[in-house]
Amino acid sequence: MPSDIHVTRIDPADDAAVQQILDLDELVWSASGRVPRADALRDTPRRAGFVATRDGEPAGIAGSWDVELSVPTAKGGASLRPAEGLTRVGVHPDHRRRGVLGAMMAHHLRWTRDEQGRSIAVLKASEPGIYGRFGYGVASSELMSSFARGTKFAAPQSVRDIAELTTLRTTTASPDRGRRWHALARECATTLPGHLVRSAEDSQRLLTDTPESRGEREPARLLWATRDGHDVGCAYFHRTLKWDTGSAAGKVGVFFLLSVDAGARLALAQRLVDLDLMGSTEYWVAPDDVLALWQPSLRSMSVSGVADNLWVRLVDLPTAVAERGHAVDVDVVVQVRDEILTDRAGTGRWTAGAGVGALVRSDLEPDVVLDISDLGAVWLGGQSLAARAAAGHVTGDRDAITQLDLALRTPIGPVGTIDF
Repeated sequence: MPSDIHVTRIDPADDAAVQQILDLDELVWSASGRVPRADALRDTPRRAGFVATRDGEPAGIAGSWDVELSVPTAKGGASLRPAEGLTRVGVHPDHRRRGVLGAMMAHHLRWTRDEQGRSIAVLKASEPGIYGRFGYGVASSELMSSFARGTKFAAPQSVRDIAELTTLRTTTASPDRGRRWHALARECATTLPGHLVRSAEDSQRLLTDTPESRGEREPARLLWATRDGHDVGCAYFHRTLKWDTGSAAGKVGVFFLLSVDAGARLALAQRLVDLDLMGSTEYWVAPDDVLALWQPSLRSMSVSGVADNLWVRLVDLPTAVAERGHAVDVDVVVQVRDEILTDRAGTGRWTAGAGVGALVRSDLEPDVVLDISDLGAVWLGGQSLAARAAAGHVTGDRDAITQLDLALRTPIGPVGTIDF
């Protein structure tokens, strides 16, 4: 007998409903029991939380953060667009593999498009094998890197000159610095695609650090970079003291690094690899990050792994096309498969001129056939349509694929972005 599954959005002001989300959260995943209830509730999404019931029983949860995503512009920069950040997606152990996840994912995508009027949804995936089937594509990747104490960055003198004009100041992370962080994050997001900016309110929540959540590490710190009285960068980091056979071997963990230019990034990086009693500095670095390009090779950064970073899902493709810059003119007919938002699947004529794109319905035979997840994967410049065509994901006329591929290419790959 088919299950009766319903997904509803909770009232953010309903404390009992928020408590229910947290209760389910602790059943879905392993609860540490270390974080006080008040702190756990603070980090539970209140803007948009969803509860799925199956045959009348609570069966799944999901949340959504109000975020902005920087997408490519025509001339190599980026512009911020509103998006929904899907988070805390989980199914109760007693209701797994019964269609609950699919119902929640479809509900969130339609809610994003129809009620929020947004063209893009994004997420960070705990497990890589799940979200592709719901139309998400891996839009950016990162390298887990470790820089030894005293690492030298081979930046040219022109960049060093800018770094030397940059002043650094260290403070302890706290909610009252959230609006300053948010303003800087929005400015940095106009430099390259892939930045995800959380709301001013969520930035305050982000910079709240409690003893119960940090384990053995120190309180989180902020390293601010300023120039001429203006913020040009900030690193969010913490240190963990460790001794190895009598020698200091502490670790600096960099949660995120913001910078408006290479000079600010160099100034921050040089300080982070030269902190007392620390033996290494670890953080995720995008393949095109200047920190990687200032090293002889990726091996020089002691890369221990590659991970998917941001997953992108386009929920209103015509709007997304109009909001994104195009590197060259294009005129192709595309057929897009979308198994979730089936009313938006189909064939359209994709054109762009002077960097501005448009997609309108068409009855013509398609030149390019692809899945909505293929477009999510290439949307920030982290993958190419040509590579996906070589893998067999994208089919059609080779010249048309090349034309659309060139229009969606970016000069520099997407940055790594903050968690949510």
